[in-house]
Amino acid sequence: MTQFQHYQPTKLTFGAGEIQKIGQLIAQYGTRCLVVSEPIFDAVKPAYDRIFTLLSEQGIEVTHFDGVVPNPPTTVVELGRQVAIGNNCDVVLAIGGGSSIDTAKIISATINAESLDWAHWFATYDSPFGDVNPLPAKVVPLIAVPTTSGTGSQVTQAAVITDLEQHAKLTLFHPEFFPCEALIDPELMLTLPPRMTAMTGFDAFSHAFESFTGTRPSPFVDGMALEAMKLVIDHLPSVVDNGANLHGRCQLAKADTLGGISLANGGAGAPHPLGEILGSSKTNLPHGLTLAVVYPAYVQLQWRKQPERFAQVAELFGAVGSTEEKAQSLAAALVKFLERIGLESNLTQVGVTKEDVQKLEPAFCFDLPLTSGEEMKKVLQASLVE
Repeated sequence: MTQFQHYQPTKLTFGAGEIQKIGQLIAQYGTRCLVVSEPIFDAVKPAYDRIFTLLSEQGIEVTHFDGVVPNPPTTVVELGRQVAIGNNCDVVLAIGGGSSIDTAKIISATINAESLDWAHWFATYDSPFGDVNPLPAKVVPLIAVPTTSGTGSQVTQAAVITDLEQHAKLTLFHPEFFPCEALIDPELMLTLPPRMTAMTGFDAFSHAFESFTGTRPSPFVDGMALEAMKLVIDHLPSVVDNGANLHGRCQLAKADTLGGISLANGGAGAPHPLGEILGSSKTNLPHGLTLAVVYPAYVQLQWRKQPERFAQVAELFGAVGSTEEKAQSLAAALVKFLERIGLESNLTQVGVTKEDVQKLEPAFCFDLPLTSGEEMKKVLQASLVE
């Protein structure tokens, strides 16, 4: 008998033009709103101005923390937290990609806390599915408005933060990190540059693939993951070619959301820890790219463990033949797909050397359910192409 749990508390509002509702939505939760984002550049300034106007029309007092950076470190989170406390904010609105949403998650969870002990947090809130330890204080409502299609953070219980003391990207988990609501408007994604579109889109594919081939399958995870992968395969190339393709942006936003929900319930596989360690190192590669450069080698080394599942994914790329033939073809299909969307598919292409990999290998001192630390080292080594 199949046994599983599925949890998704975030209320979703999805559709082109739905950002028009943001003022009314925020007003349901508070009157003093902390907006969390990266610094605003010219291409997106009109969208932010519109959001601020919609909030003001509802009588909402806005404080804008725009200090988020990629791979947000603990210092940035603490700075945003102090801004929120100093302005007595009672609701948090995250606008942006995963870095902004993850930063906002920890801010909303600690506004009412007396202090933020990072060592305690990293040691206590480190499991996505284990026993849940209570947070130290009442969480302030968080609403997420993603402007990329890939991180899925708007529908997960995870926040990835860089620990400056350990020089590592670490993931914090708690059910209360799920945003209360997510407003997903593909029109906000029309200005996303091609390379960022490609990297975040492949991140969405990775979430779906890893949950589909993980250790927590369910009808919900499997169905959402397969649909998410299909949407990315079918629409990411055309959106990379033409970012103003609103129909394609809608499909990628769906894929992002479905992939995030499947990840929140199915969990990540080895490529994500590999990517986080790569992203924490001196390479400092963007998250989606760290996945792209290890995925073909990972798939080539792992397909024999789950040939049926890998074959199902290969079929989405058009593979035919026996189960083994289809599963074995997946790595090459991924290389071709990554080339089509303009991303590198191995470490050598992004300047990572054998010496760099040797320095990273001590970090892989842990085993995952389907991949040992030694196997992850082999994936890194295989990702170096002469």
